[in-house]
Amino acid sequence: MAPYPARQGYISRVSFTQESPILRSRHPDAPRPASALFRREDVSRSDFSRSEELRATLQSRLRVISFFFAAGNGGFALSFLWSPVMQARNANAPFSFGSLWFYLLLATTWTVVGFVLRASRPRGLGWLRAYEAAMFTLSIGLNIATNEQDLSSLVGVYELAPIDITMGRAGLWIFTVVAYGTLIPNTARRTAVAMMIFLMASLIPVASGLADGTIPAPLAPLVVVLTLIVVGSAALITWFGSFRYETVARREAAARELGQYVLGERLGAGGMGEVYLGEHRMLRRPVAVKLITPAQAGSPDAIARFEREAQATAGLTHPNTVQIFDYGRSDDGTFYCVMEYLPGDTLEAIVDRDGPMSAARAVHVLTQVCGALAEAHAKGLVHRDIKPSNVMMTERGGMKDVAKLLDFGLVVSGAPVLGNGRLTEVGMFVGTPEFMSPEQCAGGEINVGPASDLYSLGALGYYLLTGRSPFAGRSATQMLAAHLYEAPKSLREQASIRAA
Repeated sequence: MAPYPARQGYISRVSFTQESPILRSRHPDAPRPASALFRREDVSRSDFSRSEELRATLQSRLRVISFFFAAGNGGFALSFLWSPVMQARNANAPFSFGSLWFYLLLATTWTVVGFVLRASRPRGLGWLRAYEAAMFTLSIGLNIATNEQDLSSLVGVYELAPIDITMGRAGLWIFTVVAYGTLIPNTARRTAVAMMIFLMASLIPVASGLADGTIPAPLAPLVVVLTLIVVGSAALITWFGSFRYETVARREAAARELGQYVLGERLGAGGMGEVYLGEHRMLRRPVAVKLITPAQAGSPDAIARFEREAQATAGLTHPNTVQIFDYGRSDDGTFYCVMEYLPGDTLEAIVDRDGPMSAARAVHVLTQVCGALAEAHAKGLVHRDIKPSNVMMTERGGMKDVAKLLDFGLVVSGAPVLGNGRLTEVGMFVGTPEFMSPEQCAGGEINVGPASDLYSLGALGYYLLTGRSPFAGRSATQMLAAHLYEAPKSLREQASIRAA
């Protein structure tokens, strides 16, 4: 059972007895996610309003809005190329509100902010909320300034079509209200406050028009009430939409409870189950929780096998072996396994990113994995799935480059555990073809022992030094035959090996 590496793709083991680990689509007949069985009903508003999901959504939405504003202001700037009216305005006051330089400055500012909000640089929720407030405060200011600027063109004509003019002037406010409510993920309470601010701000240009006489005093009741009705209706509908969003989001993002563990963000999924980031309710210790339903495992017998494997490996205490804290089965047969959460990168991710390792670092890694295997072998356990994606490089106790051996899901025990110790039927091919030992390639577990893990460890070392498995580029069947009958290309012939 493997904890999910932080922000890495979930990589399931390759088993010739199971379907390909591809995440199933949500077909009506597909089994429900195992996590749906453990939803809590008492999730508070703060659990939603401070969630990582909301923070990530808010950052992505603000980025989209920034680029949208940049495109809009850039479009206004381009209008100066063909509009005589805009050109005349710019000639009279080149640095005033509504000028070419004004729109270019706004377009540049929004573009820069959009790049600052890129997903690769997560921002704190407080920072994002401050930016949200600044963004829409500026929008309110621009709306007021635009309405004020248009008042000069309405002198003496407002009374000719008061309803049409008032509706038109309210258009900017309706757009701002709907944009905020649709794009900004929020609690209903925060949305209600924002809607009240927008509604009150929409009356400022009306008050200004009444003060300077642009809007005739007899029309004041009509203009004020119509503005309140039009903008207020949009605000009310937007608030209701936000309320519904919060209700659904809190339900979907609600933490799920599994005994003493609260499940949060899903980290990954494969054909054999789902992995969630969890937390112990009392200790507040982060953990990785793997859930496997009978439907995902293929049969209740497979679930029983997973449980026997967990019990067999729970006693391993070597510092370079992933720690299993808890395991069990729910009433419906779903198996869960609670493991140590390991932020970091797998050896596969490191080699893919940085290329082959130096010989010194590879030896450092392999020595640690040897220690983990030595303890397992001393207890009669054979891992059977040593590969780059099953070794995590993390930091523990201030020590960097600590290797952790993961995923004992294919472990076989030489002694019975809770009944039959045979966890795999004779004739089955189990493992990852690129790193399987000849015994595994021959099928079954009769001849599989500690030497099998050492062979796979040697293949792992080959991969670390060269950046490729011993028989890379071949089909799975060809790899099985190659492990049985061929010798890989000598490491001495690999020019890419570095000493340090």
